[in-house]
Amino acid sequence: MMNALEQIQKIKFWLEKMDEKSIDAFATQNSTLIQLVAEAFTNFHQGIENVKVIMPTESTVIQKIMPVIQLVNAKQDEAYLCKPNTDLLIKDAHFSQECGLRWNAEQKVIEGIPILSGEIQVSFLLEDGSTSLGALWINPDPRKLWDNIPSNKNERFWKADSASDEISTNFGKLLAARMRGRSHAHKGICCDDDFTIAFHDKSGVHFIAVADGAGSAEFSRLGSKLAVEAAKEKVLEQLTNNDKYQAISYSFEMDKLKGIANGLLFQAVQSAFQAQQTEAEKEQIPLKSLSCTLLLALTLRLKNGQWFTACYWVGDGAAAIVDLGTPKVKLLGEVDSGNYSGETVFLTHSEIEAEKLVSRIHTDLQYYPPLLMLMTDGVSDPKFKTDAKLQTIEAWQALWEELKIPLQAENPAKALEQWLDFWSKGEHDDRTLAMFISQDEWNGVVNQCQNDISSEAHQVALLPNKQAQISTEEVAQKSGESDIEDEAERTINITSSGVTTTITLTKASDQKMDTQGANQ
Repeated sequence: MMNALEQIQKIKFWLEKMDEKSIDAFATQNSTLIQLVAEAFTNFHQGIENVKVIMPTESTVIQKIMPVIQLVNAKQDEAYLCKPNTDLLIKDAHFSQECGLRWNAEQKVIEGIPILSGEIQVSFLLEDGSTSLGALWINPDPRKLWDNIPSNKNERFWKADSASDEISTNFGKLLAARMRGRSHAHKGICCDDDFTIAFHDKSGVHFIAVADGAGSAEFSRLGSKLAVEAAKEKVLEQLTNNDKYQAISYSFEMDKLKGIANGLLFQAVQSAFQAQQTEAEKEQIPLKSLSCTLLLALTLRLKNGQWFTACYWVGDGAAAIVDLGTPKVKLLGEVDSGNYSGETVFLTHSEIEAEKLVSRIHTDLQYYPPLLMLMTDGVSDPKFKTDAKLQTIEAWQALWEELKIPLQAENPAKALEQWLDFWSKGEHDDRTLAMFISQDEWNGVVNQCQNDISSEAHQVALLPNKQAQISTEEVAQKSGESDIEDEAERTINITSSGVTTTITLTKASDQKMDTQGANQ
């Protein structure tokens, strides 16, 4: 075992070899220990001339050095379990402040979920009555390092930090939402993304659009809004006033359908760019300051039962038809990636030239209704990571399973908006997602939610009365019944696959509970 002099020599050697970054890291994790050593050196230096060597005698009090116990770093809001790395027999532990951790005397470990970050001093009571010290460093939860500062409503071309919308049709559900990214929220900057959805009843056309404003463009938040709204208005105008487009559902040949779709989307894209040009001139701002990506799609059921879908896509993000039955995925275009990370293509004058514009329009004709999704790169980047993964059905299936949770909410559009605030390390861009979900697929989502309620109610019937009282209240709230105290019993009807099941919710105060829990 090294003596004190040898240890000091070794520390000196280490310090000479360590770079500044390593020294900073060591100092951060051992600040208390370093402070004690520094004080000892200071006191020694100040009194060095008066130092006397005292030889131990029977009356000399030998001061026992308090051992320091090393602890593994913790992470805020994550479960922590640490068995101190020491041979000392620890009886208890006390923390310098309430931090969500405790000493488990039976297991001889520190456990819990840290509720704060920073350095915590830990005092250990040993079995022999003495004490020992330890320092625990709790790394902060990176999510809590981000501020959420509301954007300034007086800002030029201001728009809400988040938004959502939904439309129900005889063929399914249109849903869309956008959420300002953390990088913008941290600075109190407006969201640059935008979306729109529409349904034209006479033609049966469903329309969705998303746009991502360029981060380098000062007023791209306006550019994205102008693009999607102008495109939508042009499509609806043509479907209303032009018999050729209005009769699209009576066309069954792919070539003819392509011609109609090309005409509709060609005019929609040109209108989007022209709207930006007009506004730039009106507001006397550079056209480039309105730059954005643009993804447009329309889908409808033809009179012969087939489904036709067409999409225009410029920039990054993703557009796809997902077939959950087969299963397979079809991308409706290609990601425009530049030479550098985050670089892409925007809607510009060169992009609206006829040949280039039409080359970006992709179509699909199939016998089953599509699950159609358009998204900006704020969603596609964290959920797919690479362009190659965009083409794998497994990644889309995983995304759909994730989306089912907000879609089962009472207000699915608002829940989708909140879902877009998901955490993904290093991915803090604005996020937008727009979808057409066929009626069959939507019914499946709703029925799954109802079946979950039915299953929970059945489990409640098998619980002891006291437990059942709590659980039946939870089930009642989920099914729209907020109070079960004022009546002896209530019933809820759940329909699944054409069969209606009546579930009786009985109060715990009743003498007897139906052990079956449901009657058909």
